[in-house]
Amino acid sequence: MIKKNKGYKFRLKPNKEQMIYLEKAFGCSRKMYNLYVDMLYKQLDEKNFINGKIDYKAINLPTPAIIKKDYEYMKEIDSLAFANVQLNFRDAIKKYNSEFDGKTYSKKALKQVETLGKELTFKDLKGIPNFKSKRKNQNSFTTNNQNGTISIVDEKYVKIPKLKEPIRFVNHRQLPGNSIIKSATLSKNCRNQYYISFTVEYYIEEKQTPSKIILGLDYSQHDFYVDSQGRKANYPKYYKKTEEKLKKEQQKLSRKVLKSNNWIKQKKKISKIQNKISEQRKDWLHKKAYNLAKAYDAIIVEDINLKAVGQCLKLSKSLSDNGFGTFRNFLKYKLEDRGKQFIKIDKWFPSSKMCSNCGAIKEKLPLSERIYKCEKCGCTIDRDYNAALNIKEAGSALLAW
Repeated sequence: MIKKNKGYKFRLKPNKEQMIYLEKAFGCSRKMYNLYVDMLYKQLDEKNFINGKIDYKAINLPTPAIIKKDYEYMKEIDSLAFANVQLNFRDAIKKYNSEFDGKTYSKKALKQVETLGKELTFKDLKGIPNFKSKRKNQNSFTTNNQNGTISIVDEKYVKIPKLKEPIRFVNHRQLPGNSIIKSATLSKNCRNQYYISFTVEYYIEEKQTPSKIILGLDYSQHDFYVDSQGRKANYPKYYKKTEEKLKKEQQKLSRKVLKSNNWIKQKKKISKIQNKISEQRKDWLHKKAYNLAKAYDAIIVEDINLKAVGQCLKLSKSLSDNGFGTFRNFLKYKLEDRGKQFIKIDKWFPSSKMCSNCGAIKEKLPLSERIYKCEKCGCTIDRDYNAALNIKEAGSALLAW
C-alpha cells in the first residue's frame, strides 16, 4: 500500500451569513500575518539588520493566542486558521533563507531608487516577508480537521469550524475511498467566487501494468509540445486571443487617477479578464495532462530551466501564456497517483542537437533552424520531433519497472 496526499478543489455557494464569516476570516488571517511581519521588521530594525539571512530562532514572536487578546474580533475566527498563519510566516522566512541570497534587492525597489531617490533598506530585499494587501485578492485561510470538524454532509454541504450551518458546495467529483480530510483552504478570487481545497490522505495498492507504454515530450514554443509519436499539442493560446481586449482595458486604467474609486473598479475589471484566461489555461492543462496520464505508463520530459528561457524577450510572452511548467507539475502528480512514472532528463542532454537515427551530434544548431538535417546519415526530420525521440530514448534507461 502506498500513502498519498492530494488536494481537491471545489466551488462554494455560501449564503450571506456565511459570506460575512468568510470575509472576517480572510481579513483576520491577513491581519495576523501582517502583525507578524511588523514584529519581524521592528526586531530586525533594533538589531541594525542590513542584509543576509534571518535567524528565526533569535526572533521573539508571540503565539496567535497571545496576539488575539488585544483584538477582540479575532475570537470569532477559528483558532487553527491563525495557527496556520504562524506556520505560513515561518515558511516564508525559511523560503527567504533557502531560495534567496539575502543581498539582492527587488526590481521595484531598485526602480524607485532611480525615479524617486528612495533609500534602500532590508524591507526591499528580494524574498523577504512582506505585508499582505487587501486590494491584491490575497483572500484565503487554512484550517485543520480535528475529530471531524471538517466533513462533507449529504454530498452537497461541507462543515467547517465556527459555522453552525454547513456551506453548500458543487461536488463535481468524489474523494478517494477511505480518504481522510486533513485540512481545508478556503479562498476567494477577484470575481468574488469562493472555493474550498481539501488536502486528503489515502492509500492505494501498488499495481504493475502488463504493458509499458512510454512517451517522450519536447517543449515547443509554438505548439506547446511535440511528442515522440510526432503529434503536436496545439495549445489554444488563450492570452493571445484576449490580448487586444486586455490592452484596451489597461489603457483605460492608465488614464484614471491612481487609487481612485474608478481606478479600483477598472483594476477589478482587468483582474476578471486575467482570471478568466488563467482558468481557461488551467482547464486545458488539466485535461491534456489527464489524457496523457491515463494513456501512458511513463512520460519523459526535459528538465529545461523555464525561468531562464523566460528572460528572452522573444520567448517570454509565449512561455508565460502556455504554462508548460504548471503542465509538468500536473502531469507528475496525475501519473504518480496511478502508480506510473514521470521522468525528467538532464537539461544539458543534447536532445535537439543529437540525431535520433545515428546518434551524431551537431556542434551548432540555431533556434531558427526548424528542420534537423544530419550531416552523417542524411536523416531529415522535424527538429522538435527529433528531440522528443531522443528524450524518450534517454529517459527509458532511467525507468524503474
